[in-house]
Amino acid sequence: MCPTTPVCFIGFLAATTSPAVEESSLIVSATVATDQCVNKCIPKQSLGGGVDGHERGECAQMLSDKNIAEMLSAGLGPLTYRLRTELAGEVWHWNPRGSWSDEARQRGYWTSSSSISTPINLSYGYRLPRRGNTIDQANNDGYSRISDGDENSFWKSNPYLDPYFTGESEDARPQWIVIDLGKVKPVNSIRIQWGVPYARQVRVEYWTGNDPMHLHIDRNDDWRVFPQGVIDNSPGGDVTTRLSSSSIPVQFVRVLMNSGSTATAQPSADVRDRLGFAVREISLGQTNDAGEFEDSVRHHPDRSQTMIYVSSTDPWHRAEDIDYQTEQPGIDFVLRSKLANHLPVLVPVGVLYNTPDNAVSEIQYLLARKYSLEGVELGEEPDGQWTSPEDFAALYVATARQLRSLNSQLKLGGPSLQNFDGHLLTWPDKSANRFWMNRFLRALRA
Repeated sequence: MCPTTPVCFIGFLAATTSPAVEESSLIVSATVATDQCVNKCIPKQSLGGGVDGHERGECAQMLSDKNIAEMLSAGLGPLTYRLRTELAGEVWHWNPRGSWSDEARQRGYWTSSSSISTPINLSYGYRLPRRGNTIDQANNDGYSRISDGDENSFWKSNPYLDPYFTGESEDARPQWIVIDLGKVKPVNSIRIQWGVPYARQVRVEYWTGNDPMHLHIDRNDDWRVFPQGVIDNSPGGDVTTRLSSSSIPVQFVRVLMNSGSTATAQPSADVRDRLGFAVREISLGQTNDAGEFEDSVRHHPDRSQTMIYVSSTDPWHRAEDIDYQTEQPGIDFVLRSKLANHLPVLVPVGVLYNTPDNAVSEIQYLLARKYSLEGVELGEEPDGQWTSPEDFAALYVATARQLRSLNSQLKLGGPSLQNFDGHLLTWPDKSANRFWMNRFLRALRA
C-alpha cells in the first residue's frame, strides 16, 4: 500500500454568470499519495529572468559584468528576451544591417540582414511616421498623425490586414479610429480629411457608456451608430458629414472603415502602399445654424492633442526615424552572455509593428549562429494596445506560417500579455463575445 495523507479543503463555489454573485460553502476531500510524483519543478529550469529594452545608454550600464554577476546570484535559470520596441509602437531593427523596400530613398519596409558578420551588441527601434495612437506603453513621447494639425502627415492602417494578404472577404477586418474628446461634448458633424488609400464604406458611432478603452466585466456598454452615421461610396478627399439633425452629447466617437480604394498617393510598385486606409486629419464637433463648423478636436503634434486610438498602424518608416531613446541589447550580446546560463533562450519577434519577412530573417540569423532556442514568442502585449483579437490573430498567423516554412521544428508561442489577473475584455462581436483571449484562440483555429 502506498502511504497516503488525507487532506480537507474548505472553499467557496461562486456563480459568475451574473453580476449578483452567489456563494455557497463547499467541502472537498482529497487523498495524496506521497510516493507518487505527479509533476515536478526544477527551480533552475522553471524560474527564470528577462532582459528588456531601455532608454539611451542604459543597456550598457545595466548589463555590465558586475551587474550580470549580481543577477546570476539570484539563482534564476532560463532567460527570456523582451521587446520594448513593440510597446513603443516602433519597428525593431534587430540587426542594424539590412535593406529597405525602397532602397534608393532609404525608406519603406525594413528587413534586417540574416547574414552573419560582426556580432550585434546594440539595436534600436524606429518611430513610425504614419503613427495613429497618441499614447504608447514605452517612453510615451510620440503622437498621432490624425490630430497633429499637419495636413501633410497621415495615419495609415497595417496593409497586412488587407484581404490581399489575409484572403478574407473585404468586410471581414474593418479598421477603426477612436476619438476621445476628454469630456462629454455636443456633436452633430465630422470632418475627415482622407489620405490615399481611403475607405469607401464608413460608419461613425458613439460610445454609450463610460470608457470604451478600459472595459469592465459588469458593464455591457456598446457602440451606437449616429442617425446619419453610415456613409456609403465615400469619394475620399476632404469631407464634412452631418451625423444627426440635433447634437448628441458624447465623449468617445469611433470611425469604422471598410472597402479600401486601393489607390496610391504616388506611383509605387509595392502593393503595400495601396492597401489599408489613410487619414490626414479628423475634426469632430457641431455645425451651427449658420452652417459653420465648430471643431472640438485639439490639433497639436504632441501629447496635448485630442487623444486618438487606432486599430493598427502601417510599419512603413524611414532611416531618419531611428529612436535612440528606445534601445535593445543586441541579440548576440544577450545570447552569448552569462545571463543565458548555457540554457535555451526564449526569443521574441515583433508582430504589430513588424513584417513577417523581418521576423523570419531574425530567426534565420539565430539558427545560423547555432544558438539554443527555447522557443519563439510572437508579439508583445497586444492587449495593452487595444488591438482586436481577430486583427492580432491575422498578423500572428501570417508570421507563424513563414516561420514554420523556415523550420517546422520551431516552438512557436505567445503573445506575452499585459493583463493576467482577471478577464481580458474587448468590444463585443456579433455574438456578444467580449473575451479577448477566447476570440483570439478561435481566430487562430479558424
